[in-house]
Parts: sequence; structure tokens; C-alpha cells
Amino acid sequence: MHTNDSNIASQKVYSSMLSFTVPDMNSTVSKLMALGAELDGPIKYEIHGKVAALRCIDGHMLGLYEPA
Repeated sequence: MHTNDSNIASQKVYSSMLSFTVPDMNSTVSKLMALGAELDGPIKYEIHGKVAALRCIDGHMLGLYEPA
């Protein structure tokens, strides 16, 4: 079975996740979303800091961490 490129681009698949520590979660998320990234769930406010996961326009996942 063959799929065309438009079907592949619209599918959500798993990928490796690159994780980064950031100084300002809200600012970083806003900038990445302006570049086309999408939040994969809400920003979580943990006791140790904020965490978020975003999917880039190319499908790769980014994990962000802002220490408390």
C-alpha cells in the first residue's frame, strides 16, 4: 500500500525527543509556536519547574524544562 506525501505530512508519528533547559518557558514556547511548532499537551507546572513538549513542523519532538 502506498501513501502520498500529503498523508504522510499530516500523520502524527513518534520521533526522538531533544530536550533543552530554557530560562523562560512562556517566551520560548511563544517563539517556537510562531515558527510553526505545536504544543503536545499543556505546559506542566511541577514542583521542580515547568516542563513542556512541542512538535516541530518537521515532526520532531522538543522537550523544554525551566527550573524552579
